[in-house]
Amino acid sequence: MSKRKILVKEVMRREVVTVREATTLKELMGIFQKYTFHTLPVVKEDNRIVGVVALEDILKIFEPAPPHVMELVRRNPLWNESEERKINLFETDLSPEMGVLCIVKDLMRTDVVTIDEEATTVQARALMKLHDIRRLPVVDKDGYLKGIISLFDIILAVFKEKGIL
Repeated sequence: MSKRKILVKEVMRREVVTVREATTLKELMGIFQKYTFHTLPVVKEDNRIVGVVALEDILKIFEPAPPHVMELVRRNPLWNESEERKINLFETDLSPEMGVLCIVKDLMRTDVVTIDEEATTVQARALMKLHDIRRLPVVDKDGYLKGIISLFDIILAVFKEKGIL
């Protein structure tokens, strides 16, 4: 007896909360506060995906330099790790202007891992595991957002398939 392959299109959510590149930090924080997930697809006006932004990406604002530059600095034999400034958000001075001057485009990642709706949930889970993520935007061949699939969606589908739910 062969197992039925569950396709992404069968379990993905078609209604997706998205943001635009021009969404302000203040608006983004409001969206994160309203929903339980903390990774959002960034789309153009025509719904073509151009990136993702996660709650942890907001911490980039407080980094003294981009990660690749800091890695080079750390490789310097004269670098003293104890001198590295640890970020304490609660002790950082934040101006009210930051909420409107910082936009999603400044924070988002453009190296988006996506999946096709004809892929299987096994393939989706493998991609999630490989990239250490829990949500995958589902796109068509032209990069237009069709939906989103999460690890929870996959687990729920498996439980339903096995008759647990």
